[in-house]
Amino acid sequence: MGDTGRKIKRKFKENPACMKAGIAAAAAVLFSVCLYISDNTGSVMTNAQGEKIIKRAQNNEDIVRKMKVRIGDAGEETTIEIPVGGREYDASEIQEAFVHAGEELEQLILGQNKSLDEVRSDLDLITEIPGKEIQVSWELDKYDVMDIRGNLREDALTDKGAQVRMTAVLSYGEERAVHEFYANVLAPILEEEEQTLRALQEEVARSDEKTKTKDYLILPERIDGKKVQWKYETETRAFAILVLGLGVSCLLFVSDSQRKKEEGKKAARQMKIDYPQIINKFNLYIRAGMTLRGAWFCIAQDYEKNSRGKDREKEKRKAYEEMVRSMYQIRGGIPEGEAYENYGARCGIPLYRKFGTMLSQNLRKGSKGLTDLLGREAEEAFEERKNLAKKLGEEAGTKLVIPLFLMLLIVFAIVIVPAFFSIRI
Repeated sequence: MGDTGRKIKRKFKENPACMKAGIAAAAAVLFSVCLYISDNTGSVMTNAQGEKIIKRAQNNEDIVRKMKVRIGDAGEETTIEIPVGGREYDASEIQEAFVHAGEELEQLILGQNKSLDEVRSDLDLITEIPGKEIQVSWELDKYDVMDIRGNLREDALTDKGAQVRMTAVLSYGEERAVHEFYANVLAPILEEEEQTLRALQEEVARSDEKTKTKDYLILPERIDGKKVQWKYETETRAFAILVLGLGVSCLLFVSDSQRKKEEGKKAARQMKIDYPQIINKFNLYIRAGMTLRGAWFCIAQDYEKNSRGKDREKEKRKAYEEMVRSMYQIRGGIPEGEAYENYGARCGIPLYRKFGTMLSQNLRKGSKGLTDLLGREAEEAFEERKNLAKKLGEEAGTKLVIPLFLMLLIVFAIVIVPAFFSIRI
């Protein structure tokens, strides 16, 4: 055991983190044991007559004790809850409790004041004596100086002070007692700056009274011998508009960026959908004996012819538009192979890059075997089209979940709300 203890001690020294963890674990165990003992012992005691008793709460509040009980020797142990009411004063104790409560009351209501002989801040007129369940109600003889909650009315206060008679009506059950005392309420002691500002406000009020018949109010230029400088408070509406405008600009920028991103995704999806059709058309023209240029021009011209007279912007399909562009580039003198490769690069999708590179290579090597390549490419494109359709179907199903969930909430509301309001308690 000694060697083991030394090893553990050495390990703790070498690793401070283990030492801290061990201390925390030991503290948790010790605290848990103490709390368990405190919670589960001492609740049931025996009085002088040998009767089982439960101590009432020290703060005279009602409590509920969970007790385990077994009835008879063969009975099973059962847990029941026993309500234990707070201790009440008897007839001989209530008057003494009122006396002590009245003495405590004069200290409990002081708030930030040192004594009732000099009250310069609000009093805390409590409605219950803490821990004694004695209720308190108040009556004052000068409500123009202090309200029923103890808040001072500073406008009515002077440095001479005002004596306020305060009557506390103490009640416990059916018993009543009255405790009466006085508070000397004085004007709050203000800092020099606060006094100056109050004097300035009073001077402005007098000026306002004197100039009631004029179109303007004259502001004082000096107060207590000091020069007063006036200016309008800074309006923050311009800054609010600036912040709002910058926020809207950021939202527009983000929205435009998101819109372009969505348009890019839509165009890419559309090109993937058009790819099998383009490959099949191209393969059909090549098998019919056309050259690469002839097949390309037929597809591009057919698209131009069909889209003529329509709203070109709404019906625009990028893969075909880029084919038309490549057709005009070839007519303009750009090498045919370069035009095909540029077509794949402009489309920006691996399928079209592969298509453009395949045409460019076959143009240099000859068109032998091109039909087989196009046939395999058409099969792969068709499989890709099926996978894309399946993916789009899954996305559509996911998007339908939110409306269905909202509809479910509406149905619940239609069923539950009338039932809730029909319940009468």
